[in-house]
Amino acid sequence: MSVLRTIVHSSRALVTTAKDAVRFREIAQVFITHGFGWVVAQLRLRRELQIEHDGEDLGRAALNSPDTGKRLVKALTLLGPTWVKFGQILSTRHDALPPSIVSELQSLQDDVEHVDIEDIHAQLERNLGKDWRAHFESFEDEPLASASIGQVHQAVLGDGTKVVLKIQRPGIGPTIESDVNILHTIAGYLEEAFEEAHIMDLRGMVRDFAKSLSQELDYQVESNNMERFRRNFAASEDVRIPAVFKALSTSQVLTMEFIEGKKFDVVIDEGEAPDELVRRYFNVAYKMLFIDGFFHGDLHPGNVLLTPDGRLGLLDCGMVGRLAPSRRDKVIDIIHAVINEDLEALARTFFQLAIPQGHVDYPAFEADAIAIAEQYLLGVPLAQIQIGELFQQLVGGAARHKVRMPTDFTMMFKAIITTEGLAKAIAPDVDPIELARPFITQMITERYSPERLKQQATRDLIAFSGMARTIPNTIPVLLDELGGGRMKFGVAPETLALQHKAADLRVGRAIRAALSIALLICGTAVIGVAGLPIALWGIPWLTICFWGAALLLNATLLRRKNILPQD
Repeated sequence: MSVLRTIVHSSRALVTTAKDAVRFREIAQVFITHGFGWVVAQLRLRRELQIEHDGEDLGRAALNSPDTGKRLVKALTLLGPTWVKFGQILSTRHDALPPSIVSELQSLQDDVEHVDIEDIHAQLERNLGKDWRAHFESFEDEPLASASIGQVHQAVLGDGTKVVLKIQRPGIGPTIESDVNILHTIAGYLEEAFEEAHIMDLRGMVRDFAKSLSQELDYQVESNNMERFRRNFAASEDVRIPAVFKALSTSQVLTMEFIEGKKFDVVIDEGEAPDELVRRYFNVAYKMLFIDGFFHGDLHPGNVLLTPDGRLGLLDCGMVGRLAPSRRDKVIDIIHAVINEDLEALARTFFQLAIPQGHVDYPAFEADAIAIAEQYLLGVPLAQIQIGELFQQLVGGAARHKVRMPTDFTMMFKAIITTEGLAKAIAPDVDPIELARPFITQMITERYSPERLKQQATRDLIAFSGMARTIPNTIPVLLDELGGGRMKFGVAPETLALQHKAADLRVGRAIRAALSIALLICGTAVIGVAGLPIALWGIPWLTICFWGAALLLNATLLRRKNILPQD
């Protein structure tokens, strides 16, 4: 019934929004054309969407062909920015997708045309007013860069300050909103149809993706992110974050300081990326992740500048990730376990981070996690450890035990994989794990410092105090519910059957124990009775028979104890 209810509700929601229905039909047709008709058929919306399959391959076998990844990339690219970005998120899910598809998804890039300059001017007029040109001494119509959501133009303010304007593509917001609504619907259907989609929490992924995308669409959010990064790196001489001109910025236009420099990918292509520069890059990424718990979600070489004075300029701060202190501690524990090759601690901490989807056989989970970790850690020099790939394999192994990682860790894994991938590509001699060691040591030292322990004790005391204050009010309510028969307790049938079996076994044991004691007493009592045949050492045969019977009963007691179900 729950599946039927989901389908009915989703269908009604879809057909009542004509624009979404038209777009949904277009999306479905693109996937069918690229050989994913069988998946579309599982949505069971052919009639509502008026989809014609036109003889396209509907077989599940088409999903396992060697070119599946390439076909998926083509389909996502054709569908536009929302689907490209979601494909980039899927490229981090080694637990749910085959390596061949993940490899292809990692190649996804925005492939967009420039926005017409007349449309850019109109967008500036809507956001900065009809006299927007009065704020600038000059404005370059030729864009510096074009991306799926925005386009970047260089300008000069009236006082001679060089700036860049990030201008949102006109009309992109409603298109993305419609696509996200459709993604939510598809995720719901796929979770109902495929257990794999449920285990990977596809709906949770879409929710987090939608939240991240909505923040990218609001340039005020990016402005606030940049200000926070500037505060976090205020004492650093290695990093430069562009200043934002708030008076010339809105939710669709972001005016910021122009930073001279070469993009990191250009520096790499020219062979000018010394190991020291890469170490600096890692130090910046690790400070964000381990110290601040607020990190750049897309720190690839195209979003990093090398300034003339040797500093790193960070660009495009719309996508960020956050780690609460408690979760940051767990990540640090995992890295610390990797450094020390403590495989049991690694498995235990990874499990503590995870979300079980039902009963989990922890010994089996731990054994699999250790087996995976051994392949990547034991006997491998720190410089050659592939921490990103290790995490991916651990997540995949966890999925086999019906355990998934929180969806907010997807961004963190993406950041780690991006950073590590850069090191392996351009600076194989740089050891990412060794560079992380000072940060891990610092965080563990601070965690057990007197001040941190005092803060934790204070928080715990406040929490327990709050719980204690509720007890006088809670207990009378519970007693009243019990007395009125409004509170009931239930036991699962299988649990009840086990309890009955255990009770029967315990009663039998008690009877046999009583008989055994009685036989021992009787056997002892007849010793010394005159006229009884003597067997050995003056002990009558009758006594030996009583004691022998008691010994046999004791033997059955021990055997029954071993098969008694545990509570």
